[in-house]
Amino acid sequence: MARPSTILVTTIILAGGLMACRGIPSRPATVPPEAMWCAEAKEGLFLNVGGHQGTLWQLEIWDRKGRTLASGYFRLRGFAKAKIVPEEVLAWENGVLQLKDGTVLVPEAPVKP
Repeated sequence: MARPSTILVTTIILAGGLMACRGIPSRPATVPPEAMWCAEAKEGLFLNVGGHQGTLWQLEIWDRKGRTLASGYFRLRGFAKAKIVPEEVLAWENGVLQLKDGTVLVPEAPVKP
Protein backbone atom coordinates (compact mmCIF):
# COMPACT_ATOMS: atom_id res chain seq x y z
CA MET A 1 0.00 0.00 0.00
CA ALA A 2 1.34 3.45 -0.95
CA ARG A 3 2.21 5.92 1.74
CA PRO A 4 -0.03 9.01 2.09
CA SER A 5 2.94 11.28 1.33
CA THR A 6 3.61 9.41 -1.95
CA ILE A 7 -0.04 9.72 -2.96
CA LEU A 8 -0.04 13.44 -2.14
CA VAL A 9 3.14 14.16 -4.13
CA THR A 10 1.88 12.16 -7.11
CA THR A 11 -1.47 13.96 -7.03
CA ILE A 12 0.21 17.38 -6.93
CA ILE A 13 2.50 16.52 -9.86
CA LEU A 14 -0.39 15.21 -11.96
CA ALA A 15 -2.59 18.22 -11.17
CA GLY A 16 0.24 20.60 -12.06
CA GLY A 17 0.79 18.80 -15.35
CA LEU A 18 -2.89 19.00 -16.25
CA MET A 19 -3.05 22.71 -15.44
CA ALA A 20 0.07 23.37 -17.52
CA CYS A 21 -1.52 21.67 -20.53
CA ARG A 22 -4.60 23.95 -20.42
CA GLY A 23 -2.85 27.03 -19.06
CA ILE A 24 -1.61 30.07 -20.89
CA PRO A 25 1.72 29.36 -22.56
CA SER A 26 4.48 31.90 -22.16
CA ARG A 27 3.79 34.73 -24.60
CA PRO A 28 6.21 34.63 -27.56
CA ALA A 29 8.01 37.90 -28.34
CA THR A 30 6.15 38.13 -31.67
CA VAL A 31 2.75 38.30 -29.94
CA PRO A 32 1.75 41.74 -28.59
CA PRO A 33 0.53 42.08 -24.99
CA GLU A 34 -3.00 43.04 -26.07
CA ALA A 35 -3.49 39.69 -27.84
CA MET A 36 -5.79 37.33 -25.93
CA TRP A 37 -5.06 33.65 -25.33
CA CYS A 38 -7.89 31.46 -26.64
CA ALA A 39 -7.44 28.21 -24.73
CA GLU A 40 -10.70 26.68 -25.96
CA ALA A 41 -9.50 26.78 -29.57
CA LYS A 42 -8.06 23.57 -30.91
CA GLU A 43 -4.37 23.68 -29.89
CA GLY A 44 -4.94 27.21 -28.55
CA LEU A 45 -4.13 30.49 -30.26
CA PHE A 46 -3.48 34.14 -29.59
CA LEU A 47 -6.03 36.59 -31.01
CA ASN A 48 -5.89 40.35 -31.31
CA VAL A 49 -9.23 41.88 -32.25
CA GLY A 50 -8.95 45.36 -33.73
CA GLY A 51 -11.79 47.64 -34.63
CA HIS A 52 -14.86 46.58 -36.52
CA GLN A 53 -17.48 48.16 -38.69
CA GLY A 54 -20.70 46.22 -38.96
CA THR A 55 -19.74 42.67 -39.80
CA LEU A 56 -16.15 43.47 -40.83
CA TRP A 57 -13.57 42.80 -38.09
CA GLN A 58 -9.82 43.36 -38.08
CA LEU A 59 -8.02 40.32 -36.64
CA GLU A 60 -4.48 39.15 -36.03
CA ILE A 61 -4.02 35.47 -35.17
CA TRP A 62 -0.92 33.60 -33.92
CA ASP A 63 -0.35 30.00 -32.92
CA ARG A 64 1.00 29.15 -29.47
CA LYS A 65 4.59 29.43 -30.73
CA GLY A 66 4.04 32.98 -32.01
CA ARG A 67 3.85 32.18 -35.72
CA THR A 68 1.43 34.45 -37.56
CA LEU A 69 -1.54 32.49 -38.89
CA ALA A 70 -3.45 35.45 -40.34
CA SER A 71 -3.78 39.20 -40.29
CA GLY A 72 -6.40 41.35 -41.96
CA TYR A 73 -10.11 41.98 -42.26
CA PHE A 74 -12.58 39.17 -41.65
CA ARG A 75 -16.29 39.10 -42.42
CA LEU A 76 -18.56 37.81 -39.65
CA ARG A 77 -21.04 35.21 -40.88
CA GLY A 78 -23.64 34.12 -38.38
CA PHE A 79 -24.86 35.76 -35.19
CA ALA A 80 -24.11 39.47 -34.74
CA LYS A 81 -21.40 40.25 -32.17
CA ALA A 82 -20.65 43.40 -30.23
CA LYS A 83 -17.42 41.81 -29.02
CA ILE A 84 -15.38 38.67 -29.65
CA VAL A 85 -14.17 37.03 -26.45
CA PRO A 86 -11.59 34.23 -26.12
CA GLU A 87 -14.07 31.79 -24.58
CA GLU A 88 -16.12 31.86 -27.82
CA VAL A 89 -13.26 30.81 -30.11
CA LEU A 90 -13.56 27.17 -31.10
CA ALA A 91 -10.95 26.70 -33.83
CA TRP A 92 -8.80 28.13 -36.59
CA GLU A 93 -9.22 25.86 -39.60
CA ASN A 94 -8.59 26.42 -43.29
CA GLY A 95 -8.27 30.18 -42.84
CA VAL A 96 -11.57 30.52 -40.95
CA LEU A 97 -12.00 31.46 -37.27
CA GLN A 98 -14.85 29.36 -35.87
CA LEU A 99 -16.88 30.41 -32.82
CA LYS A 100 -18.83 28.07 -30.55
CA ASP A 101 -22.27 29.32 -31.62
CA GLY A 102 -21.62 28.37 -35.26
CA THR A 103 -20.60 31.88 -36.30
CA VAL A 104 -17.46 32.11 -38.43
CA LEU A 105 -15.09 34.89 -39.42
CA VAL A 106 -13.87 34.48 -42.99
CA PRO A 107 -11.17 36.53 -44.72
CA GLU A 108 -12.57 39.52 -46.60
CA ALA A 109 -9.54 39.49 -48.91
CA PRO A 110 -6.66 37.06 -49.19
CA VAL A 111 -5.20 36.63 -45.72
CA LYS A 112 -1.57 37.56 -45.32
CA PRO A 113 0.34 35.26 -42.96
